[in-house]
Amino acid sequence: MTFDIDEHRANERFEEIARKHRLDPVILRNIMIERNKGYNNAEIAEHLDLNKNTVGKYVSALNAMSEEDLRTLLLIIAIIGAGAFLLAFAAAMMKPPGGP
Repeated sequence: MTFDIDEHRANERFEEIARKHRLDPVILRNIMIERNKGYNNAEIAEHLDLNKNTVGKYVSALNAMSEEDLRTLLLIIAIIGAGAFLLAFAAAMMKPPGGP
């Protein structure tokens, strides 16, 4: 069984939803990742070098999104993030013992 993920299409869909809500996709993705780590708005603003009001605007927009849009965004982040994690893990596992 194969499970193909079109990462390019997933990113396009993420951007579509972000722009539909008049949000910058890169900022939105970064804020969502930081929120998932448990950071509050002030901490996110500091970590991402953003204004607290900007973070608040994005969080409010997330809270106002339809359940479908929010689930789609979360799923895309999870799939792409998991893919990156698994690639890094696989690369680490393939290093020869005692290697760099």
